Amino acid sequence: MINLPSSSDILIIGGGATGTGIARDMAMRGASVILVERGDFCAGASGSNHGMLHSGARYASSDQDSARECAAENEILKRIAPFCIDDTGGLFVSLPEDDEDFADKFNSSCQAAGVYSKELSLQEALKSEPLLNPEITRAFEVRDAAVDPFLLVNANVAAAREFGAAAVNYTKVISMDVEEGKIKQVTLERAGQRCTVQPEAVINAAGSWAAEVAAMADQSLSVGVDKGTMAVIDGRAASRLINRLRKPADADILVPHRSATIVGTTSSPGNLNHVHPTAEEVESLLREASKMIIGLHSMRAVRAYAGIRPLAAAGGRNASRNFTITQHTEGAENLFSVVGGKLTTYRLIAEKTADAASSYLGLHSVCKTAQDELPAPETKLPLSQEVCSCEMVSQATLHNLAQSADVTCAADLMRRSRAGMGFCQSGLCAFDIVSCLEGDPRQQLQEFLAERWKGAESVLYDQQLRQEAFKAHLFKVYGIDHTGGD
Repeated sequence: MINLPSSSDILIIGGGATGTGIARDMAMRGASVILVERGDFCAGASGSNHGMLHSGARYASSDQDSARECAAENEILKRIAPFCIDDTGGLFVSLPEDDEDFADKFNSSCQAAGVYSKELSLQEALKSEPLLNPEITRAFEVRDAAVDPFLLVNANVAAAREFGAAAVNYTKVISMDVEEGKIKQVTLERAGQRCTVQPEAVINAAGSWAAEVAAMADQSLSVGVDKGTMAVIDGRAASRLINRLRKPADADILVPHRSATIVGTTSSPGNLNHVHPTAEEVESLLREASKMIIGLHSMRAVRAYAGIRPLAAAGGRNASRNFTITQHTEGAENLFSVVGGKLTTYRLIAEKTADAASSYLGLHSVCKTAQDELPAPETKLPLSQEVCSCEMVSQATLHNLAQSADVTCAADLMRRSRAGMGFCQSGLCAFDIVSCLEGDPRQQLQEFLAERWKGAESVLYDQQLRQEAFKAHLFKVYGIDHTGGD
């Protein structure tokens, strides 16, 4: 049974950063809100990125407006969501083969955009980051940070609910009924059960699938899709985010994130039906990134993952990271589609989208999302056994999270707790994770391990190959093929 109201001011489709941000914003303005996500919250592009909170420096040389937006939102998010941000700071470093003139252009562009940058001596840079290539030629300090997108998105869901929003995951949009140029009714499905809702307005925040959603209302929408692959290295290879001081290209960012380092990214034409990293992409990432961090190529890669970036225009890496908000005035005037943007600017995108929807609905309240803090996750839990030593996750944490109706499988628990994300890639904690869940534990375990295997296939060499061989033998004792086979 889907427990949703039969009508609302707003129906939001898409439970990534943008959609959940809009839900929070509209609910805070007093609108009645329904948010639906066809998978889990933050299981799409929002959860498949670097986890980088941009300072604006990366875009200063090519897009001053985006740089300014990032700089402003960076400071806002550090204030309203400190629980999910590791304020590491960042460095931009150039190598002998890089364009000598780009460093000066970068610095002047940052100053013009109001983005903080400070040149460091090479001695200062190398002292602060001992694994940096000693042949670097320039180094600039910036205000980049690392952000946990899963915590951020779920905090927006929690905040939206605090203000009365109804938010459900694993709920698909089946159809839209359009009458007299407006969407009158939307049919939803969750776990085989269907219901209908009658919204005054619909916001399409479905990311790379936004064109498919718009088509349900007989509307066309242009969405560029671009695949990006990232590799996860065990341990932190640097204390700060490291950026290559050149025009954006593959393998030019390293993000220290929790117990790992995320190396990325690639850019290639996206395919919504095939979003998997390849061994060739991982090899290229580590080879290129090793030019910045000595020995990175020999460090232990524990996983790779890929995501599809929804772009407001075609063009891959050269496409703008700006966003567009489209009101479909010809044929579905109460449908608003938002496409593009970045995780760093999700709150701003949500504000602008909520402004457009509020104007249509005749709501006159103002946005408060830049002032009010997001709710932090529960941390006051009883002492209990540690079940994931890689990420230091306790049994009490898992049991507490498993009480939520949002959690239906082991991957949902993993996204909310990080259990299973460490170097063993769930090899030693999978049984404890599934023990917290309802349903057939063997099926839960099989599906979880098969999903983790997708990220391991492209890093099967050296230490991680031995780890996966150990995992294979471990689970075969229980008659389980951890790759998803029979």
